[in-house]
Formats: sequence, structure tokens, C-alpha cells
Amino acid sequence: MRNSYSNAHLTDLITHTPTRLTALIDSPGSPPPSGFFVFGTRYAGGGLIVQFGVSSFGGSVQFPIDQNLTLAAAADKFVTLSGAAGLLVARIGSAGQCTPVDARAPTVPRATGLVLKMWVLGGVARRIQQGGLSSTEILPVDPARFAQGGTLNVEPTGTPIPIRDHASLMMGISDNSATDHLHARAGRPAMDAVVAEFGNADPTILQPLLNVSEQFHLFRSFDLATSQSYVNGTESFQNTFLATQIVPLGPNLGGGAFFHAQLLTDGSWRASPNDVCAALSALRRQPGGSEAFKLVDAAMSASVAQPNVRAAWDRAWYKGGSLARGGNGLHVLVHAWLLEDAGREPFLVVAMATTSTGGIDQFNVQSVLGRILQLLAAAP
Repeated sequence: MRNSYSNAHLTDLITHTPTRLTALIDSPGSPPPSGFFVFGTRYAGGGLIVQFGVSSFGGSVQFPIDQNLTLAAAADKFVTLSGAAGLLVARIGSAGQCTPVDARAPTVPRATGLVLKMWVLGGVARRIQQGGLSSTEILPVDPARFAQGGTLNVEPTGTPIPIRDHASLMMGISDNSATDHLHARAGRPAMDAVVAEFGNADPTILQPLLNVSEQFHLFRSFDLATSQSYVNGTESFQNTFLATQIVPLGPNLGGGAFFHAQLLTDGSWRASPNDVCAALSALRRQPGGSEAFKLVDAAMSASVAQPNVRAAWDRAWYKGGSLARGGNGLHVLVHAWLLEDAGREPFLVVAMATTSTGGIDQFNVQSVLGRILQLLAAAP
């Protein structure tokens, strides 16, 4: 690295959490390519380094074919990249309203993937605002709260982690076990309350708000008819089924007799682009300077997903999510950004791509969305 990037310094911070860092590095005054640097460590357990590397980055995530698209043309192209898509580019007004700049099917509920974690974060913030939690409260690692895809699963039981670090891990690297720890600590009633308070057009789609393991039990632990009966059931039926059938199963770390790919797109984690915009706006309206807002701001700022985003804005928030079945590729790919400069109404981009057969190309999506972000950074 020293030979390739002499006297290198960090030029663009992409992701920063207590255990993961991704950034661009380069020698002073050097032209592209830059170095795409990745570093990861254990939270505890000896603090071992588990990721370390650098690869070449040519300066843009956009393919040449997308570099001159207008906003409308980019929106049109995005909806061709999956079987069913929704897109919202909007401004968030002083009263929190989402005013579209460009949109494609913004009111249709689609699979959220793990963008669902924004409502979990909202539930935690709600409890902090009510005085029932503190961002510095220690929430020890508990195997009963492990989920598939959690980096915390390798940490020693009882490792002391403050709630603020769980939140940054949940949003910055989408740690599923951090999510289920926070979901349990804040409680499902807080999660369900924010779904309604944040302004979902139909809160019952997300209520009761399942944690990661609970959702994966619907994918894997019941036959399709049973899982669909839950998805289509009344809220009373769902709460009973949760208490008697799902919760007793405990953590789901990827096992189960089934895998219902259709529930990836047509399951219980669904919201429209407008709903996601409303959730981001509600998170942004936490009282400025409060403990709850500081927690939300740090967690939502932990990653911006790709290069050439953070430096263009005074505040950049992001959460993405994807769902896939084995070798079929992505069935769900969702990106959501809130982008803000002081004294101006924030921009918001929510891009939801879904397909029942899989195979969404994440790099084609990234290229088109990179162009949209570039256009917004230059907008008045």
C-alpha cells in the first residue's frame, strides 16, 4: 500500500462504525485511480483485525452510458432494472412534508429489505425521548438475540456494548444481531407506535414490526400456506401467531426446512417510497441537540453506501437493504438517502427495486442512482 499510495491520506469517508471502515485513500495531488480501503475488526474478543485491504477505484460508480442522463431519464431507466420498482426524489419541507421532484409509483408498497431498520431506530429514539432508555446504556451481547448475518455473533457473550454503538452497527453495516438486540430492548410496542407516528399510509402492513429472526422464521420455519396466513392475517391473529409460534423458536441463524422466495417481495416487510420518505423526515425531526437526535444522526450517518456522496453535503444519511435467495441473485434492493445542506430543504432519494425471480444487478442500479445523486448535488 505504501508503494502504491505514498503518504496516502483519506479523501472520502464512506462507512464508519465501531468495527468497520471503508474509505478512499490517495497520495496528495495524485490523479485517479484512488484506493478503495476496507478495514474491519472485532468489537472485543481480542480486538482482532478481520478485514484489511485496498482495491483500485477509478473515480466514479457511474457507467459511461449513464453519465449524461437527465433526472427524468435516470428515473425512467431505474424502473427498467427490476420487475417492479418505485422511486421518489423529493424535498422535505419545513413542516416535514415530502414534496416530489420526480417519482415513479411512489405510493405502492414494496419490499423494504433491511431499510426496515429505520423504524427500529425510530423506536429506540422514541424510548430515549420518553426517558426510558439512554444511548450510553450498556446492552451486553446475548446469544438469544443473535440473527443471521450479525457480526456480533462472534463476540463473547456479555461483551458490553452501549446502545449508541448497537445503533451505528445496525445502520452502518446493517448488523442483524445489533438490530435484534435493540428491538428487544426498546420493545415491539415502541416499534409499532413509530410506524403509525411516522406516517405510513397503511401502518398495518408493518405492524407488528418483526425483528430479523422473526422475519426469517416466516421465510424458513413454516410451510408457505402457514407463513402466508400470517402475512395476510389480521393484526390480532399476527400477534397471537407471533407469541405462540414464532417467538418460542428463538434466534434464526439461517436454518429451517423451507425458503419461500415469494415472501422476499410479498411478505410483511413492505412500505412505499412515500412511507420511507415520511420515516426519514420523522427521524430528522427529532429535537435538535437532544440525546435522541444525536443517536439518530450518528447512526444514519454511519454509511453513505458509495463514494462521492458525503463530501457534497453538510449532512448525509443512508440506509439500504437487500434480500436474495441463494444463487438467484437479488430479489430486493433498496436505497434511501437524506441529503442536506445548512439553510436548505433536504433532498431525499428512495429507490426500491424488486423482482420475483431474482437477478437484480446492483451495479447497474448503483450507476443510475449515482447519476441522480450527482444531479442533486449540483441542484440549486
